[in-house]
Amino acid sequence: MKVTTKLAQLRANSGNISYEEISESTGIDRQQLRELENGEANAIAFTTLAQLCAFFHCSPNDLLIVDWEGEEIAPPTAEEIEKASQIIKQAFARAEAMPPRSPEEIWDSFEGTIERISHQL
Repeated sequence: MKVTTKLAQLRANSGNISYEEISESTGIDRQQLRELENGEANAIAFTTLAQLCAFFHCSPNDLLIVDWEGEEIAPPTAEEIEKASQIIKQAFARAEAMPPRSPEEIWDSFEGTIERISHQL
């Protein structure tokens, strides 16, 4: 599986906006933008993804391209589906019990969670 971006297309659709303009607005390094656009990046941080989506007023689906060619994916087992269902139910129950929060608080919490569990991924 290879993940690339449609950054060149989004820049063109925005009047060929420069890396410098994107960098100044988002704080994303120009070299990183070049690597993302040229398919040279190995990964993209959630914060970078969120910043680019906010900048271009798009969703991650509008920015990312996932190429599954040559990769076989086995369908999930009944046990995996049940486990996923339980996790989702627990997450919804916890979310419904939480007080309302701003988008910034949610992102901070999400990024903290990713840092805590990244070694498990």
